Order: sequence, then structure tokens, then C-alpha cells
Amino acid sequence: MRRALDAPGGALDVHVFEPARRRATGGLLVVPGLHPRGPDDPRLDRFCRVLADSGLLVVAPFVRTHLALEVAPAAAEDVAVALRLLADLTRARGLPRPAALSISFGSLPMLEVAARPLEGGLVGGLIVFGGYVDFGATIRFAATGRAYDCGVPLALPHDPLNAPALFVNLAPYLDVEGPRGPLVAAWHEMACRTWGKPELRPPERRVPLADELARTLPPSQRALFFVGAGLAPGAEACLDLALARAGERFGFADPRPSLARLRAPLLIAHGRDDDVIPWVEAPKLAAACPPGLPVAVALSGMFGHTGAAFPGPRSLVAELGSLRALMLGLVDAPHERLA
Repeated sequence: MRRALDAPGGALDVHVFEPARRRATGGLLVVPGLHPRGPDDPRLDRFCRVLADSGLLVVAPFVRTHLALEVAPAAAEDVAVALRLLADLTRARGLPRPAALSISFGSLPMLEVAARPLEGGLVGGLIVFGGYVDFGATIRFAATGRAYDCGVPLALPHDPLNAPALFVNLAPYLDVEGPRGPLVAAWHEMACRTWGKPELRPPERRVPLADELARTLPPSQRALFFVGAGLAPGAEACLDLALARAGERFGFADPRPSLARLRAPLLIAHGRDDDVIPWVEAPKLAAACPPGLPVAVALSGMFGHTGAAFPGPRSLVAELGSLRALMLGLVDAPHERLA
């Protein structure tokens, strides 16, 4: 069921998923990452429906800045509104405090809300799936595919379809002739029409679409558009320029102050084949938590950022252990048993 809630800046839509054949035994807030469809993405919709069928009352907000593919402070207010709704629903039914699960860049607003004095008391457990700590390293991976573990280069899968979303966020700090709005809209449209389509990862498959969108732009913006679409060199130079000009304006994107104030138990899950946010961010999340906070980390090669993979026989036992930890977390967290 889709509902509209009063929120700062206007109405906030949320999806509420109710168990169909049984009474709810717990509640779970699902915070999506950057995606133009939000909870309407078929994969996330199915995930929430499966959770509801298992007996959970699930609320998933259409985080407005995330629909625009923007990493922005306002996302936390949408998450807070959705959490308060879920807390009211679970309280009215005599259920335990709900848990919260974030996906990808949804980790930033979820952790901020969970660290607040008021909303932090409403949540009984937290699950971060594919989250990050180092914003600079994360977006550099999105631009270049390069990641490091304690300074050692890693060979990791990289999704080239991420580039347009990155440039949506960098646009205010780049040299753009004329109004930026049409250029940002073209990158947003490029993301909308390519995300989740692995058949479009080869560059030549995306060129016809990029040509179509480029024709809507002034000639002076077309070269930069192709860089941001991941179809021309220069992304890293643009990233360096934008970060230098932004200064501290992306300081809000550092989750470590929120992590240091957490009170709810935390499960950190990450796929070793995640091609959007590298798995090396998972241990950084754990290290930034306060001493004494129950924290568990589950790293697996059986799930990436948008799908699943199957490991070889030598690693199957360890991978099944990580997958079991994630599954148990999804069961335990909404019942305040995550520890």
C-alpha cells in the first residue's frame, strides 16, 4: 500500500507492506539507495514482499533526493519520517521496536537517523547492506573502478553504469557552459535507462542512447556529457576538480560521526563482488563504531550489489556462513534479538 506522509519540504511517499496470511511479528524499515524508482524498483519490491510474507511489517520510503540520484542531507529527514510511522505502527500492535535495513547509499541517512537522540530510541537493530565509510574512496571507485585495501590495489568488478549518477552530484562543481539543469537531466535520464541492465555495460551498447540524449544539449555541453556517461575519458580529472572546489560541502557524507553515536546493535553485510561500493568499506564501518556496541560483519561472494553469484567449492562453507548471518539478522533484528 502506498501512503503519503507529511514531511519537511512536502509530501513523502512510502510503501507499506503488510503480511497477507499471518499477523506481523516485527517491523523493518528498508532504506533504498540511489535509484530513480526507489521502492518501485522490481527487485526491491519483491524483496519487501518476501519479507512481508515472512511476517514482517515493512515500510520503504521513496527518499526524494535518492530518486533524483543525489547524495544530500535532506535524505535523513525522509528516513526519520518513515521510521516514526513504522514505530507508531509496531507500537500500536504491541510489537518490538522495529529494525532498519539500508541498501548502498541508504546507509548514510539511516545511520544519521539511528544516531539521533529521539529516533535512535525507536529502532531496535540495524543492518547495513553494501554501505560505506570513506565517501571519497567510494565515489572514486565509481569513477575509475580502482579500490584499495590498506593501500594494496584490489581487482574488483566495476559497474560502468554508475558514472551518470556520480556526475549528477559533481555537476555543481564542474565547468559547464550555460545552464546546468539540462545536462544534469540528461545524466539522470541516462541512469534511468541503463541501470540494472548488464547487457548495456559494453560501451558500444550505450552509444546510441548517449547520442540521442546529447542531441538535446547545447554543443558546448556534449563533450562533458559523454565523460559523465562513462563513454569518454576524463572522469577522474573531473572528480578531482569537483572535490577540490566542493571543499567541505560533502562533509555531511561522512557517516563516522553517526557511527560513533550508535546505540542499536549493528550487522554489516557486504558482497565481495559488489561493483558499486567495494567490500573494503565494511570493516571500516565496524571500526568506526563505539566500543562495546554489538557489531557483526558478514562478507560474502554469494551476493553482489544487484544480484547473486555462486562461489567455488573451496569457499562454499565460509560463504554459507556469511549468508546465514545475513538471513538470521533479517529475522532477529526486527524482534530486538540482534546482538
